[in-house]
Amino acid sequence: MTNNELSYEEALQELERIIEELEKDDLSLKDSLEKFKRGIYLYNYCNEILKAVEGEIKILIEDEDGDLEEKDFYLEV
Repeated sequence: MTNNELSYEEALQELERIIEELEKDDLSLKDSLEKFKRGIYLYNYCNEILKAVEGEIKILIEDEDGDLEEKDFYLEV
């Protein structure tokens, strides 16, 4: 499966598995490095998806007159 075919949830699950494997401390240095590189890639991949979705999220805010106003939603990082 290529990375472009991974959903956010699939990428996150793979990242969680990699973290668990790295925490076990029973991998060779080479395997640890490869998993670390893949983990960093998946982390960035998930962040790209979140940033794209963030641009689509709107929130409703009540103004001073009691009218609802639509605003863009931004996550503070």
